[in-house]
Amino acid sequence: MRTTDQQALVERDLIGALKDMKGLKHFTWRSDAGPVLEEELWSTLKVLGVPSLRIIDHKACDFVGMSGSIEYRSFFESFNFSTFTQLTSLELETRFLAGFDVEDDNKYLPSLIALLQSNATSLEAFNLTFLDPDALVDVTQILSRLTFQRLREITFRRASCTPQSLSRFLSAHPSIVSLSLSPMMAGRRWEQFSLLADSLPNLMHLACSPFHAAKILNGSESSSRPLFCLTGIDVRQVIKLSDYFDVEKQDAYAEDEEVVEVDTYEAEQPITAPWRDELFSKLRSSKQITHVALNENDGPKDLEVLAGLMPQIRWIDVGTKRKDASSKGSWPLSLSKFPELRTLHMRGTGLYLDYLPGNKILNTRIENDIRALAQSCPKLMAYEDYGHSVIIRREVKLTLEVQPRTEPKDRLKDGLWWPSESFVRATVRKNAGPDQPGPAVLDAGYS
Repeated sequence: MRTTDQQALVERDLIGALKDMKGLKHFTWRSDAGPVLEEELWSTLKVLGVPSLRIIDHKACDFVGMSGSIEYRSFFESFNFSTFTQLTSLELETRFLAGFDVEDDNKYLPSLIALLQSNATSLEAFNLTFLDPDALVDVTQILSRLTFQRLREITFRRASCTPQSLSRFLSAHPSIVSLSLSPMMAGRRWEQFSLLADSLPNLMHLACSPFHAAKILNGSESSSRPLFCLTGIDVRQVIKLSDYFDVEKQDAYAEDEEVVEVDTYEAEQPITAPWRDELFSKLRSSKQITHVALNENDGPKDLEVLAGLMPQIRWIDVGTKRKDASSKGSWPLSLSKFPELRTLHMRGTGLYLDYLPGNKILNTRIENDIRALAQSCPKLMAYEDYGHSVIIRREVKLTLEVQPRTEPKDRLKDGLWWPSESFVRATVRKNAGPDQPGPAVLDAGYS
């Protein structure tokens, strides 16, 4: 473990090296402790004109228990950080804001809003993730007060907001290409969230809960939206509200609204999904969507429901199966309902590539499973799990080839759950679209 002085020496070398990087385009700070020389570090990056920052603020310290140990401060407290301008991409992953302490939230949130205001004319991509697994931070102020002139991509994780602020923000940002929302944004008040049919005309990728999708999808078969990728939904018909909304978390309300207390008993009762009819109607008419990632499913029958609504799907992640894997023999029949299917992800379904790393040959059981899928889906080209792909070739006879996945399409990266590659960057780099195998899309779990 380092002392403050030792850490300062390391950072001095880093800052010296940075000063020679005149063309630096992106900087990431990822550590259990914040920079000791924070003002000098951020000042150096500002002078360089670095347009893209990723800050992972763990609110932890490697240096405790020794003389000279560091008192860890948030980047929100740094003047030079909070006065950055001309940023085009900003990814903030923090434990300092968690929604637990009103005093902390009131201390740090104004600094974040000031930073965003300073970059409102330049920011194209913004990712705000609250790292504490129990966090829920009300971002209504951000959505109500800010308008970004060039925003293309925005992601919120473990955030809440009022339905009115969400409606206002999305209506004010027609340039958005990729949108990722937390379930508690509008939350149990999702029915009060609404958008005009011509909102978000440039949207290509939507990662959200099923009730959000019921409101955001415009329901027109002739829609001019380029939306082709939808992740995070499910088509479960009998649900419990507690599966979507934490009974211990309150929805966001404006100051002049009366707060409705959470009915914990009702939240645990099985009910027909209240958004089902609206969601199914919108999915059925969304002919342009060809890439779908489910958050979870109740087994192969859910895929048959989805196929009845969206038979055009070419790329699918079936999500996490809620029940046991005893029905795995039914997957090929259910997936055969997607006649255009090219790429298949199957996580948590009992079908996975459980062979030794580096082994190019599948064991007999897995090979038979994948052959059954390939025979049921005549256009299937790739079967993928977290780390590997099986390429399906059909030149003379059906053959299978194992390949490592070089780009993480799920959020499992570096052993931790981080967002995958920017959808916009991946789309531009790979020219991704409905006819492509699929960009590195976000895996939108409930967080």
